[in-house]
Amino acid sequence: MSMQFDENSSYLMPVFFGHDWVARQPWPGGKNKADYYEPGIIHVTSATFETDDEILESMIPPCYKLAEPYMNVSVCEFTNLGYMNGKSYSLINFNVPVTFDGKRDHVRGDLIMAMYENWTDPIIGGRDTNGYAKLYCDIPPVQNVGSRHIATAHNAAFDFMELIVDTDKSAADAEKIKSLETASQGKMNYKYIPAVKEKDEPASANHTKPDASYPVFIPKWVKPEDYPYDIMKPDFKFGDATIRLNAPKWEDWPNFGYVAAGLASLPIKRVLGGKHGTYNDPTYYSSAYRLR
Repeated sequence: MSMQFDENSSYLMPVFFGHDWVARQPWPGGKNKADYYEPGIIHVTSATFETDDEILESMIPPCYKLAEPYMNVSVCEFTNLGYMNGKSYSLINFNVPVTFDGKRDHVRGDLIMAMYENWTDPIIGGRDTNGYAKLYCDIPPVQNVGSRHIATAHNAAFDFMELIVDTDKSAADAEKIKSLETASQGKMNYKYIPAVKEKDEPASANHTKPDASYPVFIPKWVKPEDYPYDIMKPDFKFGDATIRLNAPKWEDWPNFGYVAAGLASLPIKRVLGGKHGTYNDPTYYSSAYRLR
């Protein structure tokens, strides 16, 4: 008997070994266990800068509208993740504030233009399921030297980012950073999966059309009444920040260097400041849905 797909289960490639382990484990009361994992502890070092609105708009799909010409860069060290059975990894999130004004949905959120991670498992899961723009890079632990918090990233020995937050110095505009965070209703993605060409099409047609191409929204998580774990009050300090983004040449980063080059093409007009601190989060993403 051949393999049978269960229409009520979720699958990722390779599909030959059954549905994934995360989404369908039972929880008392008949709910999915994935909805009630223990929250991970997240250490964040981030900076927000003003950039050129025309350049930024040229990168954003037409379904979205740029709300304000700011980019936030957040280095997040995820530890003790419940859905990963206590394991840890790090990511770097590049996002900008956008709005979506469709026939049904009208929301404002943070469009994730690139998310670098240093572990394959969450990269594949987030890209395939919810359309996160995830890529791999090396993310060393953040260096905490007195009041200075130094985050770096590189790929194949090419250093493409350095972010420094000094919490002993004042942020240029912490209130603007807070207002941008408050205005966001959640995270925005754009899911795009290229199609394989038909047999009679030329090789040049391969991957030029999408199998999937649509916007995705993940609303901010709201704690259920029966959630069994405590959510801590976020502990952040704002401070002065500097950020450096380097553009690789093709020989530095042949496959995905164009993404880092695109990020580096955004002029840093003014750094609003940064913040450093800790919070915990259930890392719940099952509320993602297509925007229409």
